[in-house]
Amino acid sequence: MTPQQDREGRVFPLADTHKRYNTYDAWLKSTFGGKCAKIPLDAGFTCPNMDGRCGVGGCIYCSGRGSGDFAESPAVPMREQYDRQREFLAKKWPTERCIPYFQARTNTYAPVEVLRSLFEEALTWPAVVGLNIATRADCLPDEVVALLGRLNRIKPVWVELGLQTIHESTARYIRRGYELPVDEDALG
Repeated sequence: MTPQQDREGRVFPLADTHKRYNTYDAWLKSTFGGKCAKIPLDAGFTCPNMDGRCGVGGCIYCSGRGSGDFAESPAVPMREQYDRQREFLAKKWPTERCIPYFQARTNTYAPVEVLRSLFEEALTWPAVVGLNIATRADCLPDEVVALLGRLNRIKPVWVELGLQTIHESTARYIRRGYELPVDEDALG
């Protein structure tokens, strides 16, 4: 297999995937020296499509847990959620390299100081190599983007935006709560 280069010029093999493209898993292994476990967390946030800002009941594809079905209860303290999930996942994968995955609902839908405190704390937990934050494109105000940029200088931060469709009729049907230009702006 021929080694590949990422944008920063780091060379890494295609792992043992036998694929002609680089997978996220292969990139993580190359970047951090081994398998990285994503640790699902529920910070107890809500969503503008659940609390009435742009809708109620959520999008049709979200479960009652806001797509955080694999996380602990938000009543469990964050560090305890992390430790429990890490211990559980250690039965399947090594957990020497972990990425706290703020998955349930909209994880930038809170005051920036709340987010700063939560995300900065998560960066100090054992074995953390970065953060993965799931959110909506309409919940990325400038001050939150600036915070994520600062955190990204400490350790990598991935922002997961779910673009379920580019078709406005489908967006209305699934009750997404915003139009496509909002996604385009968030990605720009």
